[in-house]
Amino acid sequence: MYKILIVEDEELERTSLKIFLEENLSDVRIVGEAKSGYEAMEYINREDINLMLVDINIPGADGLEVIKYAREKLEHVVIIVTTAYNDFDIAHTAIKLKVDDFLLKPIRKETLIETVQAYEDELNFKDNPGQSSKLLAKLGNEIRRCSYKASIDLLREYIDSVYEEYSDVNTISKKLQELAKMILKISEELGVNDGNELVVQSEKLKIKYLLYNNKHDAYNEVVKMIDILFDKVNVKGKISDDGMKVVIDYIERNIKKGISLEDVANHVNISTYYLSKIFKKEMGVNFITYITDRKMELAKEMLVTTDVPVLNIALDLAYNEANYFSKAFKKKTGYTPSEYREKFSKRKESEHETV
Repeated sequence: MYKILIVEDEELERTSLKIFLEENLSDVRIVGEAKSGYEAMEYINREDINLMLVDINIPGADGLEVIKYAREKLEHVVIIVTTAYNDFDIAHTAIKLKVDDFLLKPIRKETLIETVQAYEDELNFKDNPGQSSKLLAKLGNEIRRCSYKASIDLLREYIDSVYEEYSDVNTISKKLQELAKMILKISEELGVNDGNELVVQSEKLKIKYLLYNNKHDAYNEVVKMIDILFDKVNVKGKISDDGMKVVIDYIERNIKKGISLEDVANHVNISTYYLSKIFKKEMGVNFITYITDRKMELAKEMLVTTDVPVLNIALDLAYNEANYFSKAFKKKTGYTPSEYREKFSKRKESEHETV
């Protein structure tokens, strides 16, 4: 059951909207019918609203003011604008306020029902948030804190959770686009001016046939967004006051580029000797061992979750020779990359079949 607020000053229109919704949708409850902007704000303050139908031209505070107020007060509300004016300026302002849809009056019953039903999965999800919703909130907090490694770890959990909770391609698409919108919003909060890179990267998340059958690809596309954001936020090691966190975050962001101790030392403005000393003390292993271990963890994940050739995995992890990569991998795991893929991919398939 999700709750709808109708904001409309014309009684006939308001009554029609209510009848259309209640007679054709079983899972809705009309929690209010506001005849003015100020009355709408009162409903927003006291009701738990999932969806709003908002006329722009209403007495008191106009529809745009109501939408702005709702965005500040209601975390997950879906907002559909209803208007008799096909006005570009109004539409542009409404888009900036992140409205979800537009309906041009007079509104046909079929159009109204189809539009509301298009948000049904999203409304049900917001009314009963699952694990992925909680992870998304945590991820947003870590990005705002400029904690790269924690952000990447939570992103992996979030993507896994989305693919576990949903099987429908359209719903997965909405979840990933919601994630992209959150990253864009945080970039604005952090004052990031990246030209158009983040927007361009976010658009790739709308290309369903590239992503949604493979969560590894989806994960990689979102990581690119986070990388762009962190590249713009970071100023020569000033991303955080936590010295070692800066070092680890920088390593995580650049581990596929053949990163060296000197690169990291230059980034945080200390000598390689001093960095080597404090790294071993804080992390319990030396720099080279840490880098190798992280690369092997990434390699294991790619071997099990993708069908990317071993040669490509080696190159992706900055190993110029596949043989050297294979030897390093076997030394760490006891298996060649091909053996590891065969053994553990089969195990995952077996576990999935059992479930």
